[in-house]
Amino acid sequence: MRRIRIGTRGSRLALIQTEYVEKELKHRFADVITERVIIHTEADKDRRTPLYEFKGTGVFAKELESALLEDRIDIAVHSAKDMSVNIPDKLTIAGALEREDVRDVLVYRKDIPKSLDDIKQEITIGTDSPRRKSQIEKLYPLIKCESIRGNVPTRIAKVKNGEYDGALLAVAGLKRLGLLEEEDLNYHYFSEEEILSAGGQGIIAIETRKDDDIVSYIDRISDKTAFAELMAEQRILKLLNAGCHEPIAVRAKVVGDDITITIANAIMSADNKAVCTEIKRSCKSGKQNDWENIALAAAREIR
Repeated sequence: MRRIRIGTRGSRLALIQTEYVEKELKHRFADVITERVIIHTEADKDRRTPLYEFKGTGVFAKELESALLEDRIDIAVHSAKDMSVNIPDKLTIAGALEREDVRDVLVYRKDIPKSLDDIKQEITIGTDSPRRKSQIEKLYPLIKCESIRGNVPTRIAKVKNGEYDGALLAVAGLKRLGLLEEEDLNYHYFSEEEILSAGGQGIIAIETRKDDDIVSYIDRISDKTAFAELMAEQRILKLLNAGCHEPIAVRAKVVGDDITITIANAIMSADNKAVCTEIKRSCKSGKQNDWENIALAAAREIR
C-alpha cells in the first residue's frame, strides 16, 4: 500500500478541496491510502490583519510548503490563487484538478437594489483583494470596499448580520461549499470582461517535492487543461513580479490547441487615495505549444 500524507488548511473549503484530491487518488490507484494533516497558516491564526498588510506572498501556503520541505507531508493541496509564484527550489506544482468557474460574484443583502445600476447611495462591500477592489469600484463608483477577514462562510455571515452590505467572492469557492442558493441574499455574477479573475482562480493545485515518486501519482490525476492554464498564469505573475498585493488579474484559457492570455492591470491614482483611474488590458492568442512566448508578449504590453 502507498500511504500519502496530504497537507491542508483546516477551513471547510480547504477540506472539501482535499476530499476531491483524495477521491481522485483512490479512484485511480487501488493501493493508495490517504492521511490528512491539518496545518494552520499564519493568515489562519491572525484573522484581524488585512491580507494586504502581511509581509510577502503566499500567506496561506508558506506553512504547507515548510511541511513538505521537512517531510511532514507528501503533498499539499492549495487554492491555486493563494500560492506564491516563488515556489521553493525543491518543490513543484505537480498537478491540478479540473478548473471550476473562474468568475467573481457579489453576494449582497436583499435590501440593496437587485440591479447594481439602481444603487443611489454608497454601499460598503468586503474584500481584501486589490484586484477586486480596483475593478468593482471602477465599474460602480458608489461601491466602496473595506477589508474583510475570515473564511467564506464567515464573510457571508458578516453580510447577513449587517457588518457589510455585501462581499465580493470567487464563484468557485461558493459552488464547492454549496452557498450559491441562500434565499436571503442576492448574487451578481461578473463576466470576465467586467472583472478579470486572479491567476489560478478556480483551480485546486497539488504541490509536491520534485524528487518524490509521488509526482507520478499526481500527474495521473491532473487535468491537463487546468494545469496548462495555471502554468501560464503563474509565469505571467512572475514576469510582472505580481502577487496578491497588486491589482493585477490574469487569465489563460486553453481551447484545443490554442491559448488566449488576458491581463488586467489597474492604474492607481498618485495621491495615495487608492483610486483606480484606468484598467489597462492586454490580450494575446496563439498555439498552446508557444505559450511561453505568448505570455511574455502579453506581459510586455501591460507594463
